[in-house]
Amino acid sequence: MDGIVSECFSSDEKFVLALKEAFEHFINQRQNKPAELIAKFVDGKLRAGNKEATEDELERLLDKIMVLFRFIHGKDVFEAFYKKVNEMLYYHAWGVVILL
Repeated sequence: MDGIVSECFSSDEKFVLALKEAFEHFINQRQNKPAELIAKFVDGKLRAGNKEATEDELERLLDKIMVLFRFIHGKDVFEAFYKKVNEMLYYHAWGVVILL
């Protein structure tokens, strides 16, 4: 979409702003779901780490995720969900260690 706005509309500020506002409205249609899905995606990518991508590729991916993250309203939901997922994994890992 950025390419269309820059090529067809010469990056006119009104079109750029309209595109951003439309995307923000769209991404926040389901109140907390975008934050939850981004948290799950980030968690999966960070856990896979160097198995799936190089450090540079992972860095570029996280930069793109941050662009998306700026548009969501539920940033506190993201934080809460991410903490919850990590706590469950932490306690699960300790439970496995204790059982051994």
